[in-house]
Amino acid sequence: MSRNKAWFSDTGQVFSGSEPFFFDTAEFDWVKTIEKDYQIIVDEFFAEIEKDQAQLEPYMNAEMMSKKNNWKTQGLMFWGKKSEENAKKYPKTWEVLNKIPNLCAASFNLLEPGTTIKPHYGNTNAIIRCHLGLRIPAQAPRCGFRVGTETRSWHDGKVLMFCDAHEHTAWNNTDQQRYIMVLDIVRPEFKRDFVSIASRVLGFIYYDAAKLNKPLIGKLSKIKWLDPILHWGYRRWQRAQVKHY
Repeated sequence: MSRNKAWFSDTGQVFSGSEPFFFDTAEFDWVKTIEKDYQIIVDEFFAEIEKDQAQLEPYMNAEMMSKKNNWKTQGLMFWGKKSEENAKKYPKTWEVLNKIPNLCAASFNLLEPGTTIKPHYGNTNAIIRCHLGLRIPAQAPRCGFRVGTETRSWHDGKVLMFCDAHEHTAWNNTDQQRYIMVLDIVRPEFKRDFVSIASRVLGFIYYDAAKLNKPLIGKLSKIKWLDPILHWGYRRWQRAQVKHY
């Protein structure tokens, strides 16, 4: 039996898959558990953030937001790499997250008032990206989220599931902060490839950053035959650090 092949942005090819813009949450039993335990997550998060709002750091790519440093995150897991420091701050939340099969990323996400996250594409169609509403100031069109041609609103305590490979954008045109939790789940048909998927995306992200911030890597990457070798090396380096929870 042939297996589905995942799409990755590092190929440079535009995503042309038939995946829906949004997935049906009713098809995933664990969604009910997360929504049931929503208050545990929201209480623990805001109790911690009230101590120090600076724990939420600006997203690394400032060009993706309409206002500099107005999209902020705090990560608990990033493509299979757990942040032990942050996970310890949210022990009850981490206990809830452990109930999600094939979880590969989890983070808290703040979008400041009057800010838009510009349209962009994700790294792969091998995941389902999920948004759990924590504190939503208004519904669309004032505060909303678009994937492809479909716009939806976030709701406190409810999960939105979408295909990250499609073009998507978010905005908060209110005078209040918008908070969600972002979760990435490796799709069931790709669960056997969890480590290779996570390490490939991580390798691409770290290699891309190295080309920009390390002059030697940037220079070497311009050598046509050496570029794919360097990319492969970064993927192998990350593979040893990825864990399938």
